[in-house]
Amino acid sequence: MLIPKYAVIACPKCRTHAQIIEYGKATTKCQNCSALLKVKKLRVLHTSDILEEAILARTQLQAQVHGQGFELGSMPEGEFVDKRQKSLTGQKKSAQKIILDLLRSEDGTLEIEVLKIRALDNDVDAERFEKILEVLLQGGDVYSPAVGYVCLV
Repeated sequence: MLIPKYAVIACPKCRTHAQIIEYGKATTKCQNCSALLKVKKLRVLHTSDILEEAILARTQLQAQVHGQGFELGSMPEGEFVDKRQKSLTGQKKSAQKIILDLLRSEDGTLEIEVLKIRALDNDVDAERFEKILEVLLQGGDVYSPAVGYVCLV
């Protein structure tokens, strides 16, 4: 399962602006109100690997918002769906278990940056991710077969 490259998000501050962001960044700035937004806390309304598709989804969303006079916060559910991988269970898991489960779900091998993005989506903060990955490498639970990749042992 590949991580989509683009996401359409809504600004929770001004609630009248949707924009396209690229996955992999920790923060973004609203193009309308200049609010600094943490990406992992934003509601993703649409995802795509194709920029034109993301542009179309954002355009449709903005047209709905401005044409019907409702705010993004009151957006009807189901019109745009968050397609990101959800937490593996509803319960809180240890960050180490989340990372190992993410690797298992991808046949044991993932690019480190992709693993990091998925871990961030599962509420593992970036600083903690680095420490846990180091512990897993030193403990022999995972290894690095090539630069930028990790595999389960």
